[in-house]
Parts: sequence; C-alpha cells; structure tokens
Amino acid sequence: MKKTRTVLTVLLAVGFIIGISSCKKYRKYDDGEVVENTFTGNFDVGSTGSNPGGDFTGNGDSGVYSFVWDNSSSKAELNYDITTSGGSVTFVLKDAKGNEVLNETRSAGSGEDSFSGVSEEGKKGKWLVEITLTNFNGDGSYSLTPIN
Repeated sequence: MKKTRTVLTVLLAVGFIIGISSCKKYRKYDDGEVVENTFTGNFDVGSTGSNPGGDFTGNGDSGVYSFVWDNSSSKAELNYDITTSGGSVTFVLKDAKGNEVLNETRSAGSGEDSFSGVSEEGKKGKWLVEITLTNFNGDGSYSLTPIN
C-alpha cells in the first residue's frame, strides 16, 4: 500500500511539472529569436519586437523559418503577400501554450496571393511563428500585429 501511494505521488508530481512547463513552451527563447531555419532561400527579418515583419525570396527553395514573438495580446493580425511562379507559403501561429491559432497557405496559381486576417484567441506571451516555404520561386513579405 505504501509503495502504491509513493508511485501515485511521483506520477502526480511529474504530471504537475509537465503541465506547468507546457504553459511556458517558448519561455527559453528571446523575442525574435530564430527557433528553426532550414529554408534554403533568403529570409530577411526587417523588424522584430511588438510588430515583426520581413521579406523572403526563393528560387525553387524549400524549408522552414520559425521564430518566437512576444505577443502582448491574445490575438494577432497577419498580413502577407507573395509573388511567385511556383511553390507555396504556409504561416502557422501557435500561442504561448503551443495551441495553433492560425494556419494559412498561399500557392502559385491559386488566384489568391495575399492574406490579411486575425488569429483565433490564444494565450498571451511568447508565440511561435512558423513559415514553411515549399518549392518557392518568387518573393514575399509579411507583418504581424498584436490585437485585442
């Protein structure tokens, strides 16, 4: 009986620690810090901080560019535009708990080469901005704004 109680106590403690740490998923990263950069094209971050933005170019390049953004609000407005003869760009925003709050793709030949929209509501704090470019041949730009 004592052994069972000890095992249960340990399991509860581990579960509690995991629960707390998941709320601070991107805490170890600084605002604007790159988490992953496997994109073989060019990615130029023009601004960081509360309103990050930048430009990207590719010549049939693929990969992921992701960074942490300290969002002071529970929602975000994303604007992006691409000019491309091939490939696609996907923007994914994840809130401070790691929940996906926006997922938007634009592809060559789809007729829509720009996006302007608002994320779902999420937890304030450090968000992950993940930009996936696939066989991207062209250029684009993006900007993010925290909104209430």
